[in-house]
Order: sequence, then structure tokens, then C-alpha cells
Amino acid sequence: MATTRNPAGIFPLLCLLAFCLVTSVAGGVERDELGKVIRTIPPNGPPERYGDVVLRKKSKKAGMPPVVFPHWAHRARYTCRVCHFELQFSARRDDTGITRSAYLAGRYCGACHDGNTAFTVRDKEPRQCERCHLKSRESLDDRFAAFAAGLPGADFGNGIDWAGALNSGAIRPINTLSGNYTPLPLPDNLKKPLKLGTTSPNSDVTFSHEEHYAELDCSSCHPEVFNIKKKGTEAFSMDSNIFGRFCGTCHMRVAFPMNDCHRCHPGISSSFGR
Repeated sequence: MATTRNPAGIFPLLCLLAFCLVTSVAGGVERDELGKVIRTIPPNGPPERYGDVVLRKKSKKAGMPPVVFPHWAHRARYTCRVCHFELQFSARRDDTGITRSAYLAGRYCGACHDGNTAFTVRDKEPRQCERCHLKSRESLDDRFAAFAAGLPGADFGNGIDWAGALNSGAIRPINTLSGNYTPLPLPDNLKKPLKLGTTSPNSDVTFSHEEHYAELDCSSCHPEVFNIKKKGTEAFSMDSNIFGRFCGTCHMRVAFPMNDCHRCHPGISSSFGR
């Protein structure tokens, strides 16, 4: 993977830009009366709403409240691979073209929401439209609080260390709906974390294929997000990530956001917002 070489000193400025951008929407920290940080509020709202996908366009046309899809409720049960590979949900907004007719044919959400595996979206009783088309977020927020209480914590995102939860066995997501999927073993040369150099001292990126492969397929990232060839990654830079390319495809939306600098740059002195 190639990295764009920025002029010396630009990396810290880009990190600052990243922090300003991702905390501009209700981000920041909550402090007690003595000024001690008691809760970090991630970008895009409080922890219980980070990573939620709100679908308004088609719901509005149908005269219904928007659909709220909570990633946290699903990723505890299924790896990312199930939805984004097996069920063919695109990781990019508006790419999938989800429709009710597709649900009823057993595609997308309809693969599970059939009244057997999960509550139904079909035309039979009890049809629970309000479970997705939410008039109020309060009950969903309360469910998240109870769910997160038993999982390892993190400073950013929705406040859950998902990799820690997976590695400790606190969550045991399945990797396929069909039961016929056997993942290929990760090649030995990809088990060692990659060190991606930057121009700033102590800011090298550490990337683990192994951690990502635990929940994703190679095809989740290659070739659409990273096409591996140098010509496809020569634009890889902090600013391109901030605006939703490369790692930012997930790490500005669902996975931990990029103001948790230490998670990728273990050598830097501090993360913004801490």
C-alpha cells in the first residue's frame, strides 16, 4: 500500500483538522463540577447513537417515520461479513437500493426479519413496522445502555471496544447465515501488523489484517476500497480518510472514529479530545 508523502509537519495539522471535523457535530467531552472528564461524546451525537444509520428518503415518501438501523444490535450477533458480503449491503450510503419488495423476497433485511429468525417485516401478524420506523429514539437508547454495560469500554465511537469484546468472547457473532461458509486461513505474511510510514515523527500507522479479517472478507476492502495497486492508493492520506475514503469508509461512520488517534498511531503523544 502506498502512502502520499506530505510535506514535513503537515500530519499534525491534518489530525487537528480531523478532530475539528469529527467533533463538529455534537462531539466533545462531558465534565463534572471539578472539570474532570466523566464521558467522551463522540462525533454525530452521544455514544448510544454513534453508528446508527437513519434512512429517511423512502420512508418520507411513504408517510412513515424514518428507519433507524442500529449497527450495535446487529454486530453483536453477526460479523460485518454477513450483511456486507453475504447479504450484499453496500458500505456506501444509497448504493444498495433497498426496497420493501426486496425484503418480501427474502433479500437484505428480509433474510432474517421473516418472523422466525427476527421480528417480521412481512404482511402477517404481528407485523412490527414500528420496530424500525421509529417515532422516538428513547427506547432504543435505553436498550443500548443496558447492552453496553456488560462489554469492554472505549473512549470514542459508541463507547464499546468491539475488538476487545470479540477477542474476549463477550460477543460471539456468527460468520454466515447459510452455515456453509468456511473462511480461508489468513496467510502468515498478513498476520504480522503492517507499519505504514508517515512523514511525522512517531506517527507511523499500525494496521492489523488479522483484526479486520475476523469480521470481514478480503473482498470487503479489496479492490473497491483499497485496490492494492500503488496507483489506487497513491491518494491515501489523512485528509482523504477524513472525508470518507479508504479507512474512512468505516472509521468515520461505524467503526471507532478517527479522533481516537492512538488506535492507529500508537507512537503519538496523545489523542485529540482526551
